[in-house]
Amino acid sequence: MNTHLISQTRDKKSHPTLLIGVHMPVIQSMLDFDYLSGKKATDIVGIINGKRGFVKVFWGAREMMLPTYVNQQGFVKAHPETLIEWIVNVLSARRAVAEVEHALHLFPSLQGGVVFAEGVPERQSLTLSEDVNAKGALIIGPATVGLLIPGVLKLGPIAGVDPTLWESIDITEGGDTAVISASGGMTGELISLVYQSGRKVSFALSYGGDRWPIYTPMDAFLLAEDDPDTKTIVYYGELGGSDEYELIELVKQKKITKKIVAHIAGTVGEIFPESPQFGHAKAKAHMEKEKASAKRAAMREAGIITTQTFSEVGERLKAMKN
Repeated sequence: MNTHLISQTRDKKSHPTLLIGVHMPVIQSMLDFDYLSGKKATDIVGIINGKRGFVKVFWGAREMMLPTYVNQQGFVKAHPETLIEWIVNVLSARRAVAEVEHALHLFPSLQGGVVFAEGVPERQSLTLSEDVNAKGALIIGPATVGLLIPGVLKLGPIAGVDPTLWESIDITEGGDTAVISASGGMTGELISLVYQSGRKVSFALSYGGDRWPIYTPMDAFLLAEDDPDTKTIVYYGELGGSDEYELIELVKQKKITKKIVAHIAGTVGEIFPESPQFGHAKAKAHMEKEKASAKRAAMREAGIITTQTFSEVGERLKAMKN
């Protein structure tokens, strides 16, 4: 795993990105981000949609056409000189993994990408995780809204697809606070809270709500730890699973030394005789230590700042000096 990938990506002027599948709001939001970030051209170099042609999009107020290709080999044949660094995969769960595997082998220059689909079979996700780790790439998902490096890179619908929502928070200007979240929707809320607190985001990612994410929360924390721009980490977790206990071990071993503000959702589940299944596949407490209140208590004991309410995250950030 290349834990310096975020800072290395900031140092580059262009980030050739290939879309696998068509989701026009996502595509347009990435174009809008590139335009508002002051880039001379979008990082999107093509779209794989099963046919050769073009799709109409907007670059600011100007109409433009993005080329489409039958498959990834067709793109390589048409542009053998283009070194693809990132992919955005918006295909359904039954096709998503095979296309990512293909990209890993087809593009030696691939740095990473995102898998938008949820409900990817666990065996496929685990196999893909092994292949991704062998390559040292950063593939986020399944069930992710993507990766954001303000002013540099936006992969997927992260921070929303409507640029008018960005007016109160300048997501094109970076800062010192990393956002890491299990939930795609709450990733956007955290980004907003960071900016409302007077801080700015160094990078943000949703590692995904499926039970076996390709890129684990601990991978994301190590990424933030090794990012020189990041001083504080904001984390949104949930009941179920043992991710937070792994984080506690990293903190105890001093592999994570940066300040963490964490909110663990799901205490409402504790009013029921048996823990209910929440929206994400992993979000169900099968034992006492997986309950949200137990995780919060363990994290506080390890010196991690935890909150009782989601809005308290912003208050804690405001109160911090750095």
